[in-house]
Amino acid sequence: MLSTDNWCLKVAERIYGPYTTKQLEAFAAEGRLSPQSMIAPAGGKVWRPANQYPIIAELLSADKPKSTKSFGRSNTPAGQDTLRDGAISNFVIIFDVLSGAATRLEHIVRNIGPAFRLTENVWTVMSEQSVTGIKNTIAPHLHVREPVFVIDTKRGRSDWQNFTPEMHSKLTKSWLKQAA
Repeated sequence: MLSTDNWCLKVAERIYGPYTTKQLEAFAAEGRLSPQSMIAPAGGKVWRPANQYPIIAELLSADKPKSTKSFGRSNTPAGQDTLRDGAISNFVIIFDVLSGAATRLEHIVRNIGPAFRLTENVWTVMSEQSVTGIKNTIAPHLHVREPVFVIDTKRGRSDWQNFTPEMHSKLTKSWLKQAA
C-alpha cells in the first residue's frame, strides 16, 4: 500500500526520498520544489508533476514567506550587498548546444517569467524564483545527463546539473575563485 505522507522526488532520472509532506512544504518555501517537479508517493512507479497531487498543489500555492537560506553556489564578494530572496532578479540559463534543449524546453523557460533567447543555447529570464528553484523547474524536463547552468546575475549565485565530477570540480573552482 502506498503512503500518501511519504513522497519521492525524481530529478534527472535519480530518485530522492522518501520525504514527508512537511519536508516537501519546506522545499517549496525554499524554492527547491516547483509545480513541475516530478514526484510520486513512496513506493509508487508513476511520476507526475507535483501540482497534479491536490495536497502538494495546495502547499505550493499557499502564501508562505520565502526562506532566507541561500542555495546554489555564490560568487558575491564578502561585504557586497545582495538582493533579498523573493525579489525579482535576472537569470541566464545555458543549455547544451548539441542536445537542442534550449528549443525543446522553450515553453518551460517562458513559463518561468519574461524571457529572451540570446543564442541557440542561452536564455535570459526575469523571475522571483531562486537560482536553484529555476534549475529545479527545468531539471525534470532534461534528458539523462543533459547539462544546464543557471546564473542569477543580480545576486551573483549559480547552480548547475548533470556535469561530470571533473567538470563540476572545475566549474566550482573557477566560479568561486572570483569571490576570493
